[in-house]
Amino acid sequence: MQLSQFASTTLEDEYVKLEPMTLQHAAALHEAGKFSAIWRWTTHPYCLTQEATNDWVASCLRNVHDGTQIPFVIVDKQSNTIVGSSSYLNISLEHKTIEIGYTFLTPASQRSYINRRNKLLLLTHAFETLKVNRVALQTHEKNDKSRNAILGLGAQFEGIQRNCRIQYDGSIRSSAFYSIIKPEWSSTKAALLAKIERAELSALTSSEPSAPFSTQT
Repeated sequence: MQLSQFASTTLEDEYVKLEPMTLQHAAALHEAGKFSAIWRWTTHPYCLTQEATNDWVASCLRNVHDGTQIPFVIVDKQSNTIVGSSSYLNISLEHKTIEIGYTFLTPASQRSYINRRNKLLLLTHAFETLKVNRVALQTHEKNDKSRNAILGLGAQFEGIQRNCRIQYDGSIRSSAFYSIIKPEWSSTKAALLAKIERAELSALTSSEPSAPFSTQT
């Protein structure tokens, strides 16, 4: 697995596209992330203001250069709009491990088809192209919505890392850790695809046009 081989890779399916982050995405990322509720459980409100967004994007791109992060913007192909971001981070080429994190979605795209499709793209690329042995995910111990979303992907809960970070509001955070490992990927992928397909079938019979692919993640 060579970092240079996938740092500029675009991942996409019929409905979602993950484009490598650039400085030109900063304005659209702020537009997606300007809602304070998004950042309640994070260590920093990365996109709450345009200045913060510019700084965060620049930091992500420095991490790309250092080989520690691969950031993507999430594009909803139905509206051709950037609706959030997600990254590969804590990348270990030696041990073939990677983490998916720094994920946020604008409120209008939460509880939709976007998150599961985003994660399916990242997980499939990690296991089937990058050939990793393990994908990790983590979130704030108290962020029940995020924890349920991670479990909904099929990840296994590993435990709590206590008092490991300080939030931007000064509170001390403990993090819940999860993972999917290589032997689990085939069955995990099949289950995740089935969830997406069930949600799409349900949406086709729904009378609510505003939620064409409604899914809880």
